[in-house]
Amino acid sequence: MIRTYLFSFFYRITRFFVKTVVSFFQLILGRKQDLESIVDFGDKNLVRIDKYLGYFAYQFSIPQNLNFELYDLKFKSPLIASSFKSEKDLIGVWLKLGLGGAVLKTIMDKPRIGNARPRLQQVRLDRQSCLVNALGLPGEGVESFSSSITSSSLWDHGKPLGISIGGENYQEYITSFDIIEKSLSSTDMRNYFYELNISCPNTDSGSCLGDNLEELENLIDYMKLNSSAVISIKISPDWDNKHLAHIGEIIASKDKIIINAGNTQFKTTKYLGFKESLLPRGGGGLSGVAIFPRTLELVNLFSDMDLTIMATGGISTIHHLNAVRDAGASLFGMATSLIMDPYCVPKINQKLSKQF
Repeated sequence: MIRTYLFSFFYRITRFFVKTVVSFFQLILGRKQDLESIVDFGDKNLVRIDKYLGYFAYQFSIPQNLNFELYDLKFKSPLIASSFKSEKDLIGVWLKLGLGGAVLKTIMDKPRIGNARPRLQQVRLDRQSCLVNALGLPGEGVESFSSSITSSSLWDHGKPLGISIGGENYQEYITSFDIIEKSLSSTDMRNYFYELNISCPNTDSGSCLGDNLEELENLIDYMKLNSSAVISIKISPDWDNKHLAHIGEIIASKDKIIINAGNTQFKTTKYLGFKESLLPRGGGGLSGVAIFPRTLELVNLFSDMDLTIMATGGISTIHHLNAVRDAGASLFGMATSLIMDPYCVPKINQKLSKQF
């Protein structure tokens, strides 16, 4: 545990120093504040360290008493990376740190460059650092993704991988699913599940598949007919509880379904105290500790419906995990906490192990 806290300390100090220096130069050079360049710098250096010192800096064993099965998926820890990163080397670093699995960044039908920068910012709410993103789902597109995923080294970790699918409309989901399933089913890989991102606020149309419950059910039925994989449904915390309950009713009638509660919360630049030029589309998705109360509320809602739940949103400590676990969650998705301090993973694993 000493090694964990030592690396955690150095990581947080280094991140603070880099953020301060880069922000200073952005200011004096008259450039817009842009956290994305800072995060990219940190990600690349984490991967670079892995190449030379990975065994010492990132290799943390997961206590054996954390192993559990969910449907036909075997997790070594209930902590998983939620869908927000596509860099497979970086995800590999997090898996070495002790995550039990990971959901890859949402894939769309066509390649996308996303929104114009700046599109990622940091904000302090409730005395905690949070992130706000309006990335706009940049990505390589489903054709490129499906041709590369089968040979990814991420499978070598022996942990479940989530394949996140998004779309502007119903047909895009079908197209992407068909292409990915054809690619994966041609191999002997079975340690994967699908996640339907039906709630992203950054689509060009501004609407989500989750707004249309009939199309959502049709999509789930189509996937069930053509694949035996577990499906996770990623909902929006911005929907009202009545709409969410209707989604829960649909899921309750299906087998091997996980409800992912939830996603980022959309906040306007005015609410965040930002200049409008700091985020496209007038705002972005807030993530981090500030959205945890809504995550806990969602877990309680779906637990009352006897659904299998992944809690995502604001989880960064053992106290957060215990709260949503006691409310009924089985898996715990992490995103912002992995940016702020990825060493929270071995910390939580060790503390969680002592509770059993």
